[in-house]
Amino acid sequence: MESLKNKLDIFEVVQRYVKLKKAGRYFVGLCPFHKETKPSFYISPERQIFKCFGCGEGGDVLKFLMKIENLNYPQVLEKLKEDYGLEIKSTPSELVREEKEILEINYAALKFFRQNLKENKDALDYLRERGLTEKTINDFELGFSPGNTLLRDYLYSLGYSLEKIKKAGFVDEKNFDRFQSRLIFPLRDERGRLVGFTGRLFQKELGPKYLNSPETSLFKKSQFLYGLFYSKEYLLQTKKVFLVEGQFDFLLAWQNNLKNIVAVSGSALTEDHLRKLKRYSQEIIFAFDNDNAGFSASLRANLLAKKLNFPTYQAIYPQKDLAEFFANQENIPIKQEKFEDYLLNFLLEKYGQEKGQEILNIFLPQIKYLKPIEINNYLERLSSLLNISKNLLETELKQIEVFVPSFEEKELVEEKSLEEKFSLKLISLIYLQKDSLVLEEAQNFLPLKFKNLLERVIKNELNENERDYLEMAKNFYLSSKISLSRELKKTLINLKRVVLKNNLKNLHNQLKLATAEEFDKIMLEINDLLKELRKVEKQ
Repeated sequence: MESLKNKLDIFEVVQRYVKLKKAGRYFVGLCPFHKETKPSFYISPERQIFKCFGCGEGGDVLKFLMKIENLNYPQVLEKLKEDYGLEIKSTPSELVREEKEILEINYAALKFFRQNLKENKDALDYLRERGLTEKTINDFELGFSPGNTLLRDYLYSLGYSLEKIKKAGFVDEKNFDRFQSRLIFPLRDERGRLVGFTGRLFQKELGPKYLNSPETSLFKKSQFLYGLFYSKEYLLQTKKVFLVEGQFDFLLAWQNNLKNIVAVSGSALTEDHLRKLKRYSQEIIFAFDNDNAGFSASLRANLLAKKLNFPTYQAIYPQKDLAEFFANQENIPIKQEKFEDYLLNFLLEKYGQEKGQEILNIFLPQIKYLKPIEINNYLERLSSLLNISKNLLETELKQIEVFVPSFEEKELVEEKSLEEKFSLKLISLIYLQKDSLVLEEAQNFLPLKFKNLLERVIKNELNENERDYLEMAKNFYLSSKISLSRELKKTLINLKRVVLKNNLKNLHNQLKLATAEEFDKIMLEINDLLKELRKVEKQ
């Protein structure tokens, strides 16, 4: 593993994902793992590690790639072979073997689906009625699944076991074909691998309109973007991406020469989707359906995009969706408008100036994370349009807590406790400033493991990793243009407050189970802690 890391330069790898600037012996940029406006993400070329002082994420080049691409170790080895041309001799793990087996079955299924489309006139007629040409149908390998157990039996006849067919996601719990009488859209990831399929109803059968392959080691719905394999070079050229809902939107747009486009493909937009797009584009143009569901999706998508510092725009067209626009129009350019401008105009038209609160409820959260000058401009416009004082609008905006519903139970980073955060920050500042008074007080409040770290700081007995972390922290604080002495005292106060509150919580828990004799003693301790906490709160 060490020899592998020696073949990769962390700066060369990270700069593909993060815009970096030189800062002394380090490089610094905005962290790709959490939202921030001031750079706290550091690269050490000497030590070949990265560290974010905002969210705490850190490690070597392999950890960075595994984290940002959401890959496991075998998968990151495959990526290094393909993207960096590294020769890696390793025995394929069980996971890699499983992925190869699924890919093999997927290609066999694709052959079956494509042949069945050629033999099904109704399915072919439907695709043509929707406006797709023979070239598009063939280029994107569209197919048809007749259902019953025909695919299962076909795969079985090729020698694949039922267990492997299940693992690849082609049968349901009753061992019937998963896709029953559905048009089939093959799903190729950005590397071109056939990772799964989407089946779409086109007649009046019961069931969900769109049905994806189940999640496998290859296919993760929350990360997959339909068409990215085909459109990525156009995204890199234009630095803009049109984001649409479904495959038909994508295919008809592509057919009409709009090629910097991807589709979410029957899934809710996630941060993983947007992080992937950030590698190829700098701006997003929402082209969701012109209905209530599409409007709601665009509001949520805009909040997610702003969290990742994406400028956003709205595609303006009169039809129900982009597929219908291209099916009924000649090659007319689609109008684009800055999303917040579009939204304000839309809300004013829908509600009118007399329903100001309804407008504010929707609009204010959408500007919460804009740059201060942009926020100021929109507040001035709102104040003028709705006849509401700008000060009142500023107060309301500050009170808004923006919550973006997540469709994944997944944390981007492991969240440290406040006690750990303030302890690390305090030690970093002491390392930089060495204030003797703060040093003495800190030893009374630091948890044991951080006391030990502080002791190694004082005795100059840090190991290489600890020294490198503190050196990068030192560079971070020196470049932040903050008052170090004020920051040091403020951090100590925050640590005291957290520790005292934690201790009070523990004593209250002990009180619930205390005997009569213990009760008085614990109450005295609680009163002492409360007095100390009040002193700290006044500092």
